[in-house]
Amino acid sequence: MAKKSPAPSKTDAVFDYILERIVSGEFAAGDALHIGNLAEANRVSLIPVREALRRLEADGLVKVEHHRGAHVARVSRRDYEEAMELLAILEGSATAQSAEFMTEAEIEEARQHNADMDAAWARGDQHGYNESSTKFHQLLHVHCPNTYLRETLIKGHVKMGAARAAVVGFTTDITKQLSEEHIELLRLISSKAPAEEIENYARGHRLRTMAVMPDLDDA
Repeated sequence: MAKKSPAPSKTDAVFDYILERIVSGEFAAGDALHIGNLAEANRVSLIPVREALRRLEADGLVKVEHHRGAHVARVSRRDYEEAMELLAILEGSATAQSAEFMTEAEIEEARQHNADMDAAWARGDQHGYNESSTKFHQLLHVHCPNTYLRETLIKGHVKMGAARAAVVGFTTDITKQLSEEHIELLRLISSKAPAEEIENYARGHRLRTMAVMPDLDDA
């Protein structure tokens, strides 16, 4: 009989609770995170909340100050761009390494995730959009033989989802562009294009998003 996965700890549960709300935009940059309210919402003591906030602070998503308490961190344009540049390099490499092993069923699943992104955006569901975007990109490097690279990208996608929530006014133009580029990337993978071409396109896809994104605060 297969072993059941262990239940998440209280700290993990609070971490996921806060992160999900940062990604969805419910907890916006600069918003105070009241420890007592978070403990009550999750039905836990203050200790797991403090531990979760420390983890989020280590990830750069929360800032904890001695006299002010905790609040959602603000993302500067420079920080966002530097993180995106790194993610572009890693994702391009992982996608190229994984592409030759992707099945047509997996490619079709990726197309569905892309369609789900479009549908989520049309109904104004930012959390659903980020969730489908993460699933789409993670599927593209699921067969990457470099485990460390794969795991680094999984964490990177979550952080980028949270950072995107700090961007005011995601435009229809960029969502349409992203969707079209996803379709072209899947075409390259399905047609067994050279690995170098796939890597360059996947990397360029990430970098091109910065050119059309609204400005972030430089603070």
